[in-house]
Amino acid sequence: MTEPEEKNPWLRLARLSEDHEENKQLWNGYQKYLLRPNEEDYQRQMENPKFEEIEELSDTTIHAIQAKIQDRPTELDPFDEINMAADIQEIKMPLNLEGFYFAFPVWLTGLRFTASLNLNYAQFSHGALFTGCVFEKRLLARESNFGGDANFVDCKFNEGSSFSSATFEMADFQTASFEGSGYFTQAKFASSVSFKDFRSTSAVFFNDAEFHNYAYFNVAATPIPAVPLNFKGAKFINHPPRFFGREMHEYTNWTDVEWPSAKQLAAQSRWRLEYDKSAYEQLRIKCGALSKVEDEHLFFRREMNLTGRLSPWYTRVPYWLYGLVSDYGHSYWRPIVGLAGVWALWSGLYALYFMSLDKLHLCMDRMDLALSITGLSFANIFAVFGFHRRFPSDLLADPGTGAILLTASETLLGFVFLFFLGLGLRTRFRLR
Repeated sequence: MTEPEEKNPWLRLARLSEDHEENKQLWNGYQKYLLRPNEEDYQRQMENPKFEEIEELSDTTIHAIQAKIQDRPTELDPFDEINMAADIQEIKMPLNLEGFYFAFPVWLTGLRFTASLNLNYAQFSHGALFTGCVFEKRLLARESNFGGDANFVDCKFNEGSSFSSATFEMADFQTASFEGSGYFTQAKFASSVSFKDFRSTSAVFFNDAEFHNYAYFNVAATPIPAVPLNFKGAKFINHPPRFFGREMHEYTNWTDVEWPSAKQLAAQSRWRLEYDKSAYEQLRIKCGALSKVEDEHLFFRREMNLTGRLSPWYTRVPYWLYGLVSDYGHSYWRPIVGLAGVWALWSGLYALYFMSLDKLHLCMDRMDLALSITGLSFANIFAVFGFHRRFPSDLLADPGTGAILLTASETLLGFVFLFFLGLGLRTRFRLR
């Protein structure tokens, strides 16, 4: 440990032993000792299994710690901070905080880490401030838990970072700079997260991450070069990501992303839905500019869904039918199923109608009878192609009002499904 680092009591406590497991036991036990006078916060944190399982230190061990560390903390108010940046600007030795429990807010602001920092499995019960830090070596924070505000504003990650499977209450990476790849795979953001104006020289991965509130990737003013962002399998529980002002890279991956459900949308206020609609619109425009047809239509469908929800009640039916019949022009199987359903349903209606008029002779051959009815239904659906000439039927030799209504309605429905079938084929197979 360098001389400046020795002056910081918290850093000394974190490195009291040469054995990491012993350091973790001493640190965590001392956290429990410091928190015990704050009964309310102590009981709250006891609900965390990670805190509950911490072994309490004996009085002898606590006195030994206090004897070895000058200016050691002997008591802290509930919101006093663990200031690991006090009186130093640089940490030159590797800092291994894997599995450490922080029962109080943590300050590591403005530090330069010239060696590695290991926060894997660390538990932060309150805020953790890393504002303005420079990580010259890789930062590891896999499966760490940030219970308060995790502030990495204006940080520089010179060899990349890994927050895979980390859990964040609130997180802020605004104006952060990633010189290597950033990994947030399977990370969980319980509240809002900001990546506004962040920069990267390599890909950033959000595979299978969960975003439970707003996720900001906006750029305020100065253009920032686009980098690949991988959202494969990510879940946006309540809101889509915000990309206002940011250029989208052609290798941005939206495969198998889960978007807000109908139940989640129904719980949103109107102004939030309007904001979300604008977000989808921006994503659609950016994908369109890159000729990413599938992604463009993905965001178009989400945008149309919200447009229907935001429309006056008397105009919502067309949007609902548009989505139901063709998934907003993306599906060709739905119109095919619709055509088959109309064919079967109207065949049954024709049979009932003509039986009521005694125009069906039950003594006829059953095959001829079935062909006559189903052929009539098929010809009416595809009337635009002139199939009546291929399926002549004496059933309509003297049509009544009921027969005219049945045939006309079937022809109109058939035309609608055929239109959406063509639209779906055109969209899915890039027909122009």
